Amino acid sequence: MENIHKTIAVIDIGSNSIRLQVARVIDRTYKVINDYKATVRIGDNVYKTGEFSEEAIDTLLQVLTNIKTIMDSENVEMCRAVATASFREASNGHQVAEYIKSKTGIDIEIITGEEEARLMYLAASYYFQISDYNVLLVDMGGGSTEFSYAENGSLVFSESTPLGCSKLNYEFLQGDPPNDNQIKSLRAHLKDVFDEILPKKGVTKLICSGGTINNISAIYNKRQNLSDASVKFVDTVFAKHFLNEITGKKIEERLKISGVEPTRADIILSATILVNMLLKRYSLDGFYTLSGGLRAGLTIDVMNKMGIELIFQGGNTDVHYARLVETGKKYYFDDAHAEQVTRLSHILFEKLQKLLDLKDEDYKLLEAAAMLHDIGQHISYSKHHKHSYYLITNTELPGFSDDEIAIIANIARYHRRSMPKLSHEHYLKLSNSARLKVSKLASILRIADGLDRTHSQAVKDVNVDIEDDKIIISLEVDKNSNIEMEKAGFDKKKDLLEKITGRAVELI
Repeated sequence: MENIHKTIAVIDIGSNSIRLQVARVIDRTYKVINDYKATVRIGDNVYKTGEFSEEAIDTLLQVLTNIKTIMDSENVEMCRAVATASFREASNGHQVAEYIKSKTGIDIEIITGEEEARLMYLAASYYFQISDYNVLLVDMGGGSTEFSYAENGSLVFSESTPLGCSKLNYEFLQGDPPNDNQIKSLRAHLKDVFDEILPKKGVTKLICSGGTINNISAIYNKRQNLSDASVKFVDTVFAKHFLNEITGKKIEERLKISGVEPTRADIILSATILVNMLLKRYSLDGFYTLSGGLRAGLTIDVMNKMGIELIFQGGNTDVHYARLVETGKKYYFDDAHAEQVTRLSHILFEKLQKLLDLKDEDYKLLEAAAMLHDIGQHISYSKHHKHSYYLITNTELPGFSDDEIAIIANIARYHRRSMPKLSHEHYLKLSNSARLKVSKLASILRIADGLDRTHSQAVKDVNVDIEDDKIIISLEVDKNSNIEMEKAGFDKKKDLLEKITGRAVELI
C-alpha cells in the first residue's frame, strides 16, 4: 500500500504567467492533483520603467489570493513559491513580495538565475536520460533565459542571461511588424551571447522550456495531430517553416495563426528566432520541449528537502525504467510482481528474439508493457487488461512517441484473455507492422505473466530450447516452491506464442 507523506504545492511566478502545481507525495514519487495557470504579463512594465506598476501588483495579489484558496481546498501542508526575472529586476520586487505575504501568507522567494537553472536541470534529469547525451538546457522566460550544459550526465555550467522573450521584444523588436534591421540586431546580439557562454559545437540534444517556446511546440503538435504531453519533440524543418511564417507579420496577423496564444503573439517571434539559431549552431534535427519544467524541478527539490529521494535519483537507475516504476506506484501496482514479470520477459525476449525476428529496441516496448500490465486493477480487477490499455494510452510516458505508447498499451491489453483480433478497434488502428510487433511481444508477456501467477516470484530463471516443431521451456525455481499455479498459468497463456511460431510450446 502506498505511503502518502504530504500534499505539497509549488508556485512559479514568472514575468508572463503564474503557475500553481499541487502534488500528492506517494512513496518515492508524486502525483499532480491540481494545476492552475494565470497569464498576466506582470513583467512588462518592469522592462520599461524598472518597477512593478500598481496594476501589476493588484493583478498579482488577485491571482495569489485565488491560489491560496485552491491550496486551502486541497489541504496543502507545504508550499514553496518562487519568483524569477521580473522580481529580480524590479526595484520594488522585495517590497511587493513582502506586501503579498502580508495579504495572503504566501512567502515569495526571489531566486537567482543560477538556482532557476539548477531546478530546470533537476526537472530535465527526471524526464530524460541526460547521461546519454551532451545536453543544452534552455529555459526561456519573459525576462531571462537560463542555459545549462551537461556532458554525459555531469553538469558543466549554468548561466542566467537577460534574454527573456518579453525583454528581447522590448529591446529589439519594437516595430509591428519588426523590420529587417531590428531582426538583424537581435540575431547579432544573440550570437554575441551564444559565442561568449555556449560551446561552439558538441551539443547532441537541445531541451527547451518556457511558456512561449512550449506554445511553438503545441502548434507543431496540433498540426501533426500528436497528443499533448509534457515532453514534445519539434523538428527543425517545422521550426524553420514557422519562423518564415511569422516573420513580417503584424501581431494581429499572428493572432490568426491557429494555436498561437493571444498573450504570446507579440513575443513569439523572439523565441522562434532564438531556437532556430541554436538548431543551426549545433546542426540538430530538432529540439525537445519540457512543459512545467520549473514546477517539476521545484516539486522534486521540495521532496528532496523532505528527505525523499525519487526513484530516478537512485544511483545508476535508468530514467525511463524509473518513470515506469513511478507510474505504476501512482496506480498502486504490485511492484514485486511487475518487476518479476519484466525480468522474465527480458529473459524470454533474449531467448526468442531471433526466432521472432525482433530488434533490440523492441525490448523497451515490452519492458514498459510488462511493468504496467496490471495497472488497470486500480479501476477494477474485472477486465483489468482493458483498463490497463486505457490508463497507458492516457498516461505520459516520456521517451516514447504516440505510436510507441499505442503499441505498449496494446501489448499490455493482451497479457490475458483474448488474443489480438482485427475486430478489436484499438488493434485495428495500428499499422500492419505495429500489429505484428504487438502480437510477438504480447506472446512473451503472456507467458512471463503466467509464470508468476501466484505473485510469489518463485521462478528464478527460464531456459528455452527451440526445435523444428516445438519450443521447450524449463524453469529454475526456489527449493520447496509449489509452482502448480504457474504451470497452469503457462498452459493457459502459451496460445499466442504457438500461433505466431507455428510450434507447440511445452513446459518440462
